[in-house]
Amino acid sequence: MRKIMVLSLFASLTASLSLADVLEHPRNLKEEAKIQEKAQKRWIWSAMALTAASFADVHSSWGKRESNSLLRSADGTFGAKGMGVKLGIVSGIVLSQHLLVNRSPAFAKPLTYANFGMAGLKLGVAARNYTIAKPAYLMRQQ
Repeated sequence: MRKIMVLSLFASLTASLSLADVLEHPRNLKEEAKIQEKAQKRWIWSAMALTAASFADVHSSWGKRESNSLLRSADGTFGAKGMGVKLGIVSGIVLSQHLLVNRSPAFAKPLTYANFGMAGLKLGVAARNYTIAKPAYLMRQQ
């Protein structure tokens, strides 16, 4: 009997504390909706940055030797096959994020950081790729 009284006292105190917190800080649904809308807009910008960085990475790799066998064309260079794979991966990432953000808007903020981080990495790779020269036999064909 004593355990039940202690548990009920604890439950009532906990409930009164959480009620006091709600009464002191009422939720403003309009403000929360604005915050979520801004977060979703930032996510859209980050998805566009990721897509642009992927195109920069593809442009910087085009026609150069490719060490990744998944992206390598028959002649050993980066071409249409690699572009299809890279842009397919980015499209899958952005589509899955779109579905996740629409289902649960709370994911917009962390996904925004992830997209900007991936875009930065891809731009770094693109900058490195621009320093690599195309093979000499490909330069003669152009």
